[in-house]
Amino acid sequence: MRRSGGGGGEADRAPISDTGTILFAGHSFVQTAYGDPVGEEEYPFGGILHSEWPGTALSDYVSYGSLQQVRELNGHLRNSTYDAVIISEFTDPTGPGFDPFDSPTGINTLQQAYWDALDAAVRGAELIIQDIWPPQGRDDLYGNATGFSQGLRQWLELHTGSRFWIIPAFPFVAAMRAEYGDAIYSDGLHLARPDSPYPRGMSYLVYSFLTKQRCPFVRAGDEAIDQMAWDTLQTYECAGMGGAITYTSSLPSTDPLPNPLPLP
Repeated sequence: MRRSGGGGGEADRAPISDTGTILFAGHSFVQTAYGDPVGEEEYPFGGILHSEWPGTALSDYVSYGSLQQVRELNGHLRNSTYDAVIISEFTDPTGPGFDPFDSPTGINTLQQAYWDALDAAVRGAELIIQDIWPPQGRDDLYGNATGFSQGLRQWLELHTGSRFWIIPAFPFVAAMRAEYGDAIYSDGLHLARPDSPYPRGMSYLVYSFLTKQRCPFVRAGDEAIDQMAWDTLQTYECAGMGGAITYTSSLPSTDPLPNPLPLP
């Protein structure tokens, strides 16, 4: 894979050319920036990278899908060539958040993500973790959600020797809600759609995360949200752009999966 070494706090994530191929492999929160995955044509998620990304944008979509269910699609993740793949585990948005890593579901997440990382490595591609974001009124999930992303990142680095990074979707959506209120949501969970600045903001966030450049196709009227996306990337260490705020990992001190299985 592209990165070697360990540790955090270094703004050394290499950018991806926007002429490259990116894959959105996951549930609706991953697909929001992509915007229009197969199966959602009548009610797209509102993002615009499916049409505006200058290179090739691919999608592996499972509604409310876990990492395991996305792998079981046997789609682009396991069969196509790409330069970066964005993944995110699923948890019940009405519940208490992600289970601990040393639970059966947590251990399964680690194993599935490990296989995803190996699939990316075969292609010389980067595997990227995306946060979930807070459903309406659930800012209390911040520690659970960001701690889960950071824990997964930490575990993958330990077992692959590569660097991994996180798209900080939780603080970005929380910042939009602080500014615009609950109007950012369509149903208390998904960002307002289909023609709305809020899911387009996720596209701006992901574009700038990938390329480390300002998004060149910001729609008129969306400038403040684009700035919010850029500021978020500049603030959080996990984005690899020099931010100082770090997530606190929820990975326990004893490795829940010390010997992950190789690719089957």
